[in-house]
Amino acid sequence: MKFRFSLEPVLRVREHKEKVQQQKLAEKQRIKKVLSEKKSKVADELEQFLGEKDNASAFDIRKLRNAYAHLEHSHQMIGKLERDMDKADEAVNRERDKLVKAHRDTHILEKVKEREHCTFRDEVDRVERKQMDEIAAQFFNR
Repeated sequence: MKFRFSLEPVLRVREHKEKVQQQKLAEKQRIKKVLSEKKSKVADELEQFLGEKDNASAFDIRKLRNAYAHLEHSHQMIGKLERDMDKADEAVNRERDKLVKAHRDTHILEKVKEREHCTFRDEVDRVERKQMDEIAAQFFNR
């Protein structure tokens, strides 16, 4: 006799959903990482610009306006990237929650499969013992 799990198709579907959810989570984490790198790059450029500005000795009005415009633009970019990162954090958390649920669903079916397999083995062992007892009884009766 061979063990066949009655819910095997459902288990395969849930395992597939779990893998898809892992891929979605990885994609959201990748997006979050890209945003973080962009924010770091803008912050580094701003630091570098501020360092260069401190070294400059004389400014004319045009350079000063450009410098403040650049500072304002950099601060706006950092603010936008921070908001985007907050959204990305929320998306990562949502995807992580979905992954936990998918894993839980898969794990439940795996436990059911394990229990069914144990029951199947116990039944097979019982049948084999019964057959062995019958063979022993027939041999003893001769």
